[in-house]
Amino acid sequence: MATTHPTKTHLIETAVALIDEHGAHGFTVDGLLEKSKISKGSLYHHFTDFGDVIEQAQIVRFARSVDEDAALLISILSSSTSVDDLFSRIELILTATTQPERSQSRLDRAAIIGTARHSTKFAQALSVEQHRLTTAFADMIHEIQNRGWIRNDIDPQVIATFIQAYSLGYVLNDITAEPVSGEAWKKTVAHIIRAAFGQQ
Repeated sequence: MATTHPTKTHLIETAVALIDEHGAHGFTVDGLLEKSKISKGSLYHHFTDFGDVIEQAQIVRFARSVDEDAALLISILSSSTSVDDLFSRIELILTATTQPERSQSRLDRAAIIGTARHSTKFAQALSVEQHRLTTAFADMIHEIQNRGWIRNDIDPQVIATFIQAYSLGYVLNDITAEPVSGEAWKKTVAHIIRAAFGQQ
């Protein structure tokens, strides 16, 4: 597997830090060069343009959020000891992913996904990371199906995508003038998931 040149890695990491602080449109190529202490010639040796730097930094940011979510999902679901425990843990996932302090993370992910509309290359790179998360989650769902705790007639990838959609969809609550109660959201979604996928 090819390794990334250290200069390129440093530019991406610097761009990640600047995006975290100022947003994807909150700094210029000169600001990136000043912060990274890298020359303009080196930047254009490794990237086609400034937009390419931003896109690659956004992929890194998205990948890191994927890794965090995958670790959370797997750690919670893999320790389930019964069907009731499983659905209680799904509620824990919903609680964790809808916390107010994760609002910025949800908005960031939605913004990054929206960027894919304008770049095929970016969309393809993003799809790899999203597929990685969905597959990791689906593998866990498949194991749970084998235990007989949830329905076997539904594709694990569908269940994995469905649950992620509810978590990401909470971004709508982040931008509304009158948000719904997080507790009410969690209980309603958990009820829907149990009714749709449970064996009862």
